[in-house]
Order: sequence, then C-alpha cells, then structure tokens
Amino acid sequence: MDIHHETLVFEREFDAPPSRLFAAYIDTRVREQWSTPSPTAEVKIDSSDVRTGGHETGRCGGKGDLRWTLKVIYHCVTPDRQITFTEELWDGNQVLTVALITFDLKPIGDNKTALTLTDQITSFVGADAVGGHREGYTQALANLEQHVTVDA
Repeated sequence: MDIHHETLVFEREFDAPPSRLFAAYIDTRVREQWSTPSPTAEVKIDSSDVRTGGHETGRCGGKGDLRWTLKVIYHCVTPDRQITFTEELWDGNQVLTVALITFDLKPIGDNKTALTLTDQITSFVGADAVGGHREGYTQALANLEQHVTVDA
C-alpha cells in the first residue's frame, strides 16, 4: 500500500450569487455535467441526499466504463454557504482514496461569489490519485464557471 496525504485548496471567483452555485451542486444531473473532468470521462450520481447527515452514491471512470464507486456522507450542509462531505473512491473491494472536502461560498458584492474548495485527501494507491483530484477539480471548477455564467 502506497499511502500519500495532501491538502489541495482551490480559490475561484464566480460572476454568480452563492445561490446559483449551490443550486448547480444540488441538481445532480447538472453536477454530473460540470463535475466530469474531460470529454472522455463520465460521472453518474445514482442516489443523492445533499443535506447534513445525507448520503450519496455514484460511479465514475471513462465513458462507458464506470469502474469506480463513489460513497459520500454529507457532514455539514448550509444552503448557499457551505457543503462539507467525506468521499470514498473504491475499485471493487479496494478503497483507493478517502477525502474530506469543503465547498465554502462567500458572497462578494451583489452578484459574485468567492469559492474556496478544500480537499484533504488520503490516497492508498500513491500520489497519482492526488493528481487526479487536482486535475479533476481544476477542470470541474472551470466547467462550473462556464455553467453558471452561460446560464446567468
């Protein structure tokens, strides 16, 4: 087992109010679109209950090859303000990563949001999985920005 720990912090400003970003997270079909990191990847959310104490399950991988399972527990959800959850990534019976992730939304002025996303990840399969989180969230946030701007 090759254990690797890292904390990733992403800070972005969006030309949309916090309520718009929160709604884009809550709507699972919308989130499946913006959270997919590339045209060759796919995310499928099978069940979702985004609230404090809620759970979520999903699958991800290459298009048509959703080999990895996601298990999420929401620990603190404050509408339009914060979403904190733990996320486990599994390959069959092997846990690959466990992460504590927080989306912190702060209003800036009338119609803008400062988002800080903190991803405290433990990989049981080496540093490459941390790189996957880094690349995945970098692209997902760019997709989210495009979504909330285009739909504004």
